[in-house]
Amino acid sequence: MRLQSTLTLSENGSTRATLYAMSSKIVTIGGKTYIAWLDWLADTKVVTYDHATGEVSEPVLVGSGVDNHAGPAMCADSQGYLYVVFGPHHGPFQFARSARPNDASEWEKLPDFGYKCTYPSLVCDAEDTLHIAYRGGDAPCRVMYQRRPAGGEWTEPRELVSAGVESGYTQFGNALTVAPDGSLHMGYHIYDVHPEAGKAAGHMMSRDGGDTWTLADGTPLELPVTRDQAELLVQRADDLDLRVSNVVCDDLSRPCFMSNMYRPENDILLWSWREDGWQPRSLRPLVEGIVDFRPSFVQGITCSFAQGRLYLAIVLGTSPSWDNPTNEVFLLTSDDLGETFAVQQLSATDQKLPNWAPSLERPVGHNAFDVPMLIWMHGERGTGVADETRTEVKLGILGPRED
Repeated sequence: MRLQSTLTLSENGSTRATLYAMSSKIVTIGGKTYIAWLDWLADTKVVTYDHATGEVSEPVLVGSGVDNHAGPAMCADSQGYLYVVFGPHHGPFQFARSARPNDASEWEKLPDFGYKCTYPSLVCDAEDTLHIAYRGGDAPCRVMYQRRPAGGEWTEPRELVSAGVESGYTQFGNALTVAPDGSLHMGYHIYDVHPEAGKAAGHMMSRDGGDTWTLADGTPLELPVTRDQAELLVQRADDLDLRVSNVVCDDLSRPCFMSNMYRPENDILLWSWREDGWQPRSLRPLVEGIVDFRPSFVQGITCSFAQGRLYLAIVLGTSPSWDNPTNEVFLLTSDDLGETFAVQQLSATDQKLPNWAPSLERPVGHNAFDVPMLIWMHGERGTGVADETRTEVKLGILGPRED
């Protein structure tokens, strides 16, 4: 797998232009790929990449949100209509649909929905029901879930995960996917400030369209799940500080995701479900020898699966800071479900500005691709949610598979 080309989609990106990992931002249908990001300050933009010509359209403004946490999540239904959810930072989601199938040049606004929402993860199932998970509700926020049947209305919010604390900031990394067998999967972490850390990582799934949720082995769950229920979590320890990537499923509908540990030591674990349970593998030994700086700090971001190949996008740098100038984007690919990997750097090394926050195309319903595309940011993270800093939004186009 090689990087065929890198294009700059915007020089006016927000300081969270391609974040966050739970939000799918790239969708391929009918020979075209649609790419969404957050332009400064809070404008959701979409471009179209035509695979036949290699041309990229001019950006189209879908709508504007409140600050740099307003980034989009996108998917497509079986008819080719595109859906984008975007806009709030603790508010109702804005919701838009493309005016025509397989065409991102014009959008129609649909009714807002959700309660005190941030960080959308949006997917579409085989019946064209939309499913969304997000951080929401009154503080301390929880992971909330809603669905919308084709042509219908959104259900009322339902709690899936809680930090189990009475006050303070919470964050979850709530990532949905649809498996080949139609099951829904969500990977998540639980972060709170008592003390400040990501204390647990988990996975849940639904085989009945979101009515009931279970562990991967079929054990029913009473919701919401909390970090104190150690038997329901993939990873938990009092000395942890971790985050999770999005979740993807292989051809047998078995889920996998990454957990990135900041302490007690820096590492990335790839978690893969097998019949005998969750199998972790440390990815740090694969990547720590490929950079010429020490110490090297590893951040796991997003993953994808297509045509039997697993793709992982990570960031390497000398510290955990998002905008450390040593940060660069790397791609790991595996044709044996994570037993072995090929590793390559995708971003052009820049000693002054970081490359970070990659977002890989991943299956989220009615989108199909042989090789995923990805976007990332080149530039500083800024300060706060509304400063004047701009970033570049990069599109990485991977070459065709060489089997």
